[in-house]
Amino acid sequence: MTSILIAEDEEALLEVFAEVVESLGYRAIRAHNGDQALMLARAETPDLVVSDHMMPRRTGMELLRAMRTDPALAAVPFLLLSAARPQGREEADLFLAKPVDLSAFEEAIARTLIARPPTAASALAETKPAASAPKTPALAREEVLTWVAHELKTPLASARLNAQVLLRKVEKRGADDEVRSSEAVLRQLDRMNHLITSILDASRLSEGKVELKPSRGDLTHFLQDLVQEWRELEPHVEFLLVGATDPVLLPFDSERVRQVLNNLLSNAVKYGGAERRVELGLSLHPGLADIHVRDWGAGIPAGVLPTVFDRFRRADEDPAQGHGLGLYIASSLAKLHGGSLSAKSVMGQGSTFHFRLPLGQRPAL
Repeated sequence: MTSILIAEDEEALLEVFAEVVESLGYRAIRAHNGDQALMLARAETPDLVVSDHMMPRRTGMELLRAMRTDPALAAVPFLLLSAARPQGREEADLFLAKPVDLSAFEEAIARTLIARPPTAASALAETKPAASAPKTPALAREEVLTWVAHELKTPLASARLNAQVLLRKVEKRGADDEVRSSEAVLRQLDRMNHLITSILDASRLSEGKVELKPSRGDLTHFLQDLVQEWRELEPHVEFLLVGATDPVLLPFDSERVRQVLNNLLSNAVKYGGAERRVELGLSLHPGLADIHVRDWGAGIPAGVLPTVFDRFRRADEDPAQGHGLGLYIASSLAKLHGGSLSAKSVMGQGSTFHFRLPLGQRPAL
């Protein structure tokens, strides 16, 4: 029987991962820390290792590198999980951010179980801790952020996975009231996760800790795919794409640009009013690609508009509408690309946000 070694120091999360693995018909081998996982792997070579990163006695990355230097374990597929984004995570066969979606976790297991040939990663030497150096205030703050990511997101990940498992069970029984309650729990857990992620992103951006990973790509094709995703996500909203026809090649971090535009599109849907129409457009100017997102909603008051990109600033005073970090993060990411984010609005006529990216030059890192 296919065996999957699961390394996770959070007992509740370890058990739900094991339950999912066993429900797929595999044997789950449990390890509570990195050292125990390595010992179990050497005793019985698993078909797949699923490991958290932040664990006592040996982190997930240290476990991965130790396995890659062991000839008997070097070719074992490795799925890394973490609430943070550890350096070197690309060395794993696949990385999933916590909290992990149940379907995404099952799909990742299926993908990483496919045998892969040994790669250059097998030759990596196991890293040893460097001599400790005095901690700067910035480093201390980064450690606090890492702690927040682990200590808050890990139990949140466990709660979300358990809620998804519960939802599947009540759906099979056809218990409509329980289905609605489970879906409500999932929505609130997702909201909590979004808030924690936004706080971490805002803190790292203010400290200059966010690094872009730009690659040259076709912005037009990227926008076409993004609009299609939103059409499927919000079928009752009309999404218009204008001006994006010919290829526009430039260097950009697709993950971060997606984060900026998802925030703008989400706001346009949320505040778009009765029109239920959102426009995404692309135009070219000397040295710049200008992406705009327009809605036909109530608009932003003139007194609020100059500070709409400040931290914890909301155009709507209803706290249920947001935490006031989304536009600050979007603006900061635009600047990190060497571009800008601006807004125009007329009360009763809606708002238009312009996200400008430089053409033909490296983003400002």
